[in-house]
Amino acid sequence: MKLKTLTALAASLIFTLGSIAPAVAETSTKTKYPVILAHGMAGWDSIAGIDYFGDEWGTFALDGCSFLEIGCNEWVPGDQKAEAFQVASLGSSELRGTQLADQIESYMASTGSAYVNLAGHSQGGFDIRKAAHVLKARKGYVVAKDLISISSPHRGTPYAKKILDKYARNGDQLCWNLPWNGDPANDPCAVLVAKLADSLFNVVNGFSGQTQRNNIIDAGLQLVYNDYDPADGKITGAKAFNQSYNLTSSNGTAIASRISSLITAQDNGNLNPLLGALHVLIGMNADGDGYCVDDCDGDGAAGLGNGTVYDADDDGLVGINSQQIGTRLGYNADDWKCAWYGCWNPLDNLYTESSTGYVSNVNAPSSVQMTSKNAVIQQDHLDVIAVGPDTFDEMEFYAGIANFIAQGGN
Repeated sequence: MKLKTLTALAASLIFTLGSIAPAVAETSTKTKYPVILAHGMAGWDSIAGIDYFGDEWGTFALDGCSFLEIGCNEWVPGDQKAEAFQVASLGSSELRGTQLADQIESYMASTGSAYVNLAGHSQGGFDIRKAAHVLKARKGYVVAKDLISISSPHRGTPYAKKILDKYARNGDQLCWNLPWNGDPANDPCAVLVAKLADSLFNVVNGFSGQTQRNNIIDAGLQLVYNDYDPADGKITGAKAFNQSYNLTSSNGTAIASRISSLITAQDNGNLNPLLGALHVLIGMNADGDGYCVDDCDGDGAAGLGNGTVYDADDDGLVGINSQQIGTRLGYNADDWKCAWYGCWNPLDNLYTESSTGYVSNVNAPSSVQMTSKNAVIQQDHLDVIAVGPDTFDEMEFYAGIANFIAQGGN
């Protein structure tokens, strides 16, 4: 009886400990070349210790864990090379992409790497295209191996045009209580925001003095599909940018070995409160899953709506008809697999969605590429970065991206 009792107690203890044991996480494979992450409009590499790409505790998403290390991403190996650079948070991708290329080139020289992998969120998807073009021209070969955009408005976003119409170019102001002479270029709030962003840029990058880099109007104009104001003496907008910095360079060769995109969309009931407040403030909700090669309804983004606004056709900022370049990627979130000895938590994986084909000309996707909801990640625009509240595991997401890159040999 005593032996049976001890055996039963031991089994019970093992079962109990197994059920409360911490999950054993699968680690991504180290990429052959460094991964460079590029932030979106109004983003920062790190402010007050909080990373744009990471978690709420300030951990960089691709800071891998060495043996017994804490304060890192357990999904990533300790020797993974990765970086995120600070570029102007507000500005055109002509500026931001060149700044990114400059920093990547310095990073390549310091690490001895001849190639890099690029992943950009939101406007960062524009920036990495520009950077890939610049680096190819400077180096004389294709520097970018994988190029992946995440939630990027490659064909514009209606929200940018609506904000410009309402606040910057229609008599209103971003800060309506400041004195103003009516000149849109001298909106006092826009100037104030740009100066603040410049000061933060100087602090983050260790620069002294005040130099003009950030421009909130240029940032907004970048995300409108067509040239917003043909009479202002400068050509702006995503369409013109895409013509200059498409997926191939002037000699017809690709700007990266593999080009792909991750697409996000969410129903209104699950949007980040910040995005919900924006919708109320500007009085609109985009309809972003209809087909038209150009901006056929004048809303600031290529495409049309399908007539149904509340059907998870945008992520709170960008319609699904604006987001695909190259191959569309899907994202599988594996469930934990538990046994009596604990839980084995496999790494979420990315896969290629073949049904939507390949977008080779950013300004001319097919109807399927603009309207299909296949492989769309059910998250909003801010869920995939370190802006809460959300239940999305950003750390595993970026580890999954790195693993996808590694599996492709890059």
